[in-house]
Amino acid sequence: MSAIDWVIVALYAGILVWIGVAASRRQSDTDEYFRGSRQIPWWAIGFSIIATSFSGAALLGGAAQGYGTGLIYLQTQIGDLIGIVLVIIFFLPFFIGLNLTTAYEYLERRFDNKTRALGSICFLLFVIARLGGLLYAAALAVSEVISIPVWAAIILVGVVSIVYTAAGGIAAVIWTDVLQFFMIFVGLGAGLWAVANGVPGGIGELWSTAAEAGRYTVIVPTWNPSDLFTLPTVLIAYSMLAFAVAGTNQQSVQRYVSCSDVASGRKAMLLGWAAGLIGVAATLIFGTFLYSFYTINPGLPESVTGDRILPYFIVNNVPAGAAGLLTAAIFSAAMSSIDSALHAISTCFTVDFYERYTRQEITQEKSLKVAQGLIVVCGIVGIGAAFYAASTEENLLPFLIKYVTLSLGPLLGLFLMGVLVPRINATGAFFGAVAAILILTIAIASQTLPLPAFWGSAMTAPLSVAIGYVISLATGVPAERSIKGLTLWSKEPAID
Repeated sequence: MSAIDWVIVALYAGILVWIGVAASRRQSDTDEYFRGSRQIPWWAIGFSIIATSFSGAALLGGAAQGYGTGLIYLQTQIGDLIGIVLVIIFFLPFFIGLNLTTAYEYLERRFDNKTRALGSICFLLFVIARLGGLLYAAALAVSEVISIPVWAAIILVGVVSIVYTAAGGIAAVIWTDVLQFFMIFVGLGAGLWAVANGVPGGIGELWSTAAEAGRYTVIVPTWNPSDLFTLPTVLIAYSMLAFAVAGTNQQSVQRYVSCSDVASGRKAMLLGWAAGLIGVAATLIFGTFLYSFYTINPGLPESVTGDRILPYFIVNNVPAGAAGLLTAAIFSAAMSSIDSALHAISTCFTVDFYERYTRQEITQEKSLKVAQGLIVVCGIVGIGAAFYAASTEENLLPFLIKYVTLSLGPLLGLFLMGVLVPRINATGAFFGAVAAILILTIAIASQTLPLPAFWGSAMTAPLSVAIGYVISLATGVPAERSIKGLTLWSKEPAID
């Protein structure tokens, strides 16, 4: 990269750290640190919701998806919308109305402390495993673009994320997410400018080349449960996965509970989906134009495939300045997911375990220091996990999909049992989720899973509810205090 590119990247990293330091000056208690005292504007939370899921792997993978298949991935946004609407209808009023800090506090109020611990552990297993993958994927891209070793890129991305997240709490995470989301679009704009100026005829030529290759198909109505990119699979399997991620993942829930009221939470979620639709579409179009670019200008090495296509384009075909903006966009996409993971892990450990089980006197100051220390510790663990990933040749994606299946599917089942089925008691909920986890673990280990792993949430959530209901029938009726105001059918809800 040129000197101007380095200046752009360094300036961007400096702004992130400055936001964290500025936000830290307002930190006086854990409510400010975990939820921003519920004073953060809903529109900022909305952009943060999508920035959290728009990881470096998503940016590189989206461009690679557009290069390989065009716009077909865009139909998954229908599944995302279904999942978000389900969260708005079933979960959002409880998360915000009950004044929760973590989603798993609801599980204790509705069931008991062991069910809350199970829910929190399911989330922690998922996000800790994902953190190493996020750091490693980001480091691969950063190392290739700015020509530094992978180990140095892991440390660079990890340390910057740890510093501003630990310093500023959720306010720093959300406001940096807003900056990062817009930085992604600036970078994509620079990339589109570069690719359009690299061919005679510009955008028109890129568009017609892709059209001739049939790259603008969006909807595939064919029923094929083994193919994620078919509409029926999106409507069933992917929408349930989106429901689980948006409704039970503390990284998402932490945004909702930072809203001042339910109406603001709805607006934030819908804005997040709309911004995500635009972001995914822009990334896919960019990848589709990269296909046209290298069709018109042959020369892409056969060894450069998948996630390596965008870094190769930046290094070899993007002029100074634009390369810095695209590199900053990759940084943005990477850190917007990493900071969210770190803060969510810290919140769950602090609220669901430290404050719940410690025998020491709990003060706001102690909890705040514990939360900040946990971010540093978890960040170091994530860096170590990324180093481990870098030392192996194992494909991380199948592993991470299995982890999502094992943890978020039964976790969604727990929340559905709580909100939708008043007859289910604490014993049924706990052992129903545990049974679903064990059955799925055995099916994966024995390779007898009847459908691909992305069907996991659609299979395990109903399974855990059914088992939980049967166990509850044999173990007694839930107490009235565990139902009133805590289920969708409560006659006298205890929420606003």
